[in-house]
Amino acid sequence: MTNARLPFWLMAFTLALGVCSRTYAQRQATSSPDTSPRLLSLNFNNDGQHLTATVGQQIELTLATVGPPQYGKPEISSPAIRLVSTALWRTIPAGPTFIYIFEAAAQGEAQVTVPLINNPDNRESPKQHTFVVTIRVAAARRNSPGLRASLTPDQANNKPWQKAWTNLRNARQEFVPSLPRLTGVEVELVAANPGPENDEITLAVGNEEVGEVISKTVTVEECSHALFLLPKGGLRVVPGQVYTIVLNGDRNLFGWKYVVDGYPGVASLNGKPLSCDTHCAFLFHTFGTN
Repeated sequence: MTNARLPFWLMAFTLALGVCSRTYAQRQATSSPDTSPRLLSLNFNNDGQHLTATVGQQIELTLATVGPPQYGKPEISSPAIRLVSTALWRTIPAGPTFIYIFEAAAQGEAQVTVPLINNPDNRESPKQHTFVVTIRVAAARRNSPGLRASLTPDQANNKPWQKAWTNLRNARQEFVPSLPRLTGVEVELVAANPGPENDEITLAVGNEEVGEVISKTVTVEECSHALFLLPKGGLRVVPGQVYTIVLNGDRNLFGWKYVVDGYPGVASLNGKPLSCDTHCAFLFHTFGTN
């Protein structure tokens, strides 16, 4: 499940997102008009409200956390709303901010409830901190492209896969953005080991100055194109500089597909190149905006 209880090692590897200062020849993004759906941003001020969204719209719920109390997995009453991912965004000096990213998936109505977890002192009732909002999802506006279709492609490794993969244990792929905001990352995974039908996958992205973390429950059905959306309009990046995607998994269910040659950025596992003999690169896509 997608959960805000992010483990200690997750915090640690966000601090280790350092990369070299070299650059690569960058691929230019295909220009396209800004057709992204209007973002619906929520915070604790919206607690108890009834709101309206449209099919394909992105919904972000921001809940700051100070000290031990944290928020758990959202409970959603109907398929009209679905949880896409959870972002751990740094907020200085208060600490981490949890941002739940939803998609208005179908017409209907859904109640979203986010409970408080991890309150060892029990000085206040968890009910006092439970967030509840009801969202009615209406039909999409005419010519609306939907959430995924509105993303603008930037960098990609499109070389055909030849069955090579490696486990998600600090697996890293360098890339060089050509757009000033990174809005999403899609990785191509494979159900490589026996296990459950899903796994909690954590993606971090950054360079030597920034590092943000997104987690989501990835199912076997969707693993070949697992999309991680970035909140707050995306992460501001510097075109031409080297950034790194880092993947980790909880249950060792999935492997990250890679190919010989392909994208020029360095791919590594636990700090070592995937191959000592030839260049290899993981299969991924990034999306951005101006």
